[in-house]
Amino acid sequence: MFSRFTLFIVLFLSSVFSLAQEPTRIELQHADVSEFSETETGGAGRLSGNVEFKHENTTMFCDTAYLYRKENRLDAYGNVRIVKEGFSVVTRQMKYDGNTKLAQLFNNVVLRDGIMTLNTTRLDYNMKDDISYYNDSAHIVDGENVITSRHGYYYNKSSDMFFKQDVVVTNPKFKMNCDTLQYNNSSRIAYFHGPTYIYSEDNTVYCEGGWYNTEKRTSLFTQHAYLKTKEQRLSGDTVMYDKNRGVGIGYGNVEVFDSTNKIIITGNYAEHFEVQDSLYVTGNAALIQAYETDSMYIHGDTLKAYVDSKTAALPNSKDRKRNIFAYNHVKIFKPDLQGKCDSLVYSMSDSTIRLYGAPLLWSGLNQLSSDSLSIQMANSQIYRAYLVNAAFVTSKADTTQQGETDSLRFNQIRGKNMTGYFSNNKLYKLDVNGNGQTIYYTKNNKQKITGVNRADCSDLVIGVKENKVERIKLLNDPAGTLYPLKETSASDMRLKGFSWQDEKRPKTKEDIFLR
Repeated sequence: MFSRFTLFIVLFLSSVFSLAQEPTRIELQHADVSEFSETETGGAGRLSGNVEFKHENTTMFCDTAYLYRKENRLDAYGNVRIVKEGFSVVTRQMKYDGNTKLAQLFNNVVLRDGIMTLNTTRLDYNMKDDISYYNDSAHIVDGENVITSRHGYYYNKSSDMFFKQDVVVTNPKFKMNCDTLQYNNSSRIAYFHGPTYIYSEDNTVYCEGGWYNTEKRTSLFTQHAYLKTKEQRLSGDTVMYDKNRGVGIGYGNVEVFDSTNKIIITGNYAEHFEVQDSLYVTGNAALIQAYETDSMYIHGDTLKAYVDSKTAALPNSKDRKRNIFAYNHVKIFKPDLQGKCDSLVYSMSDSTIRLYGAPLLWSGLNQLSSDSLSIQMANSQIYRAYLVNAAFVTSKADTTQQGETDSLRFNQIRGKNMTGYFSNNKLYKLDVNGNGQTIYYTKNNKQKITGVNRADCSDLVIGVKENKVERIKLLNDPAGTLYPLKETSASDMRLKGFSWQDEKRPKTKEDIFLR
């Protein structure tokens, strides 16, 4: 059994709780004319002329209103205004429920918050949570930004706006189309979700997630993101872009496509500078040059690309050629040509690839080496190779030979400088200039090795067919000796500087990443 004191406490708390839940009443502050007719107005007071209401911290104005006191609601018509600190709404018609604090606004609705103005035909305003939302399209002006969408929410307390379906942001410097957009009119930062395009005079951006600071013009794009200029396309897992500085940065699965020079550069990290028209790529970096029948792959720990100074001033951007620089652990793979060096320069203005730092080049069965080595391309094919200082060409005398290098027989050509001539990407002639030396194994009709010819001559001309030495022409004071095979050993038949490095040769395009 409850005591009287316990019962009193229960009743007291119940009354307090009941009072706490009781909604506040709409207060009539002013009206020029006030009328009441139970039959004509359905139990509402008819108010007209400079009508003013107050509900908690919100003030409402209109020309005419019907106030339903029992139901704590009102209908307002003509020059309707809702005013709160730093926030106002103007419309022609409103239905307001004081219990739910929901205002339904109709016909030419204009919402203002600071410098932001929203126009729509229908707006619901939840005064309890300070949230406005529309489902019948709206036009928003926020400084230089004009935003339109089918649906939207505005959170007055945080200044956050959410837009959905057919979202378009127009700015004098860009235009954005997206599916879903979150925008803060204090920070001027737009967050987007779903397929998004940003167009400007210089480039186009696509992504499916990220943000854009419309004031600072900085941005971050994710999910299939790319930044596209007239000549280049930068894509990656994440792309950051600073429009004012003209700098784009890509992270993860980066790919840069240069349509002018028809090259693709990939890596894990990239920086693109629009003003200098330059590029920096690292992390499994690779350049891919596409030709008619195959492609060439070049890897280096770091790749850099610059516009050649000789073509930088040309008015037509399509005529500007690039220089590609590759640094550290450089490798080249093409089905008919492979290479290795410490650093490389690919000059697209003269279609020449220059290799530095212990360069090696493989063409068919032949290994080419020198202090510096360059490859000249023409019509998407290897045209010539230039070997400067300590030039050396090596190939196996018998391709069926197995075992350690010391036990194998090699055809060798050595000289100060060499020029290699190619046809259909195959070496067919070698000119040796200065200090020419050769070791060449002779074969009978059954292609069995029978002897070895060793010759010294200042200059040589070597004919190559099907990647094998076919003839040797000795120029200027030649001296040579033919030795029977049984009188020589493989290890003795080595010219100075001989070094067979076939284990370093990339056999596939994936091998260019191997150390």
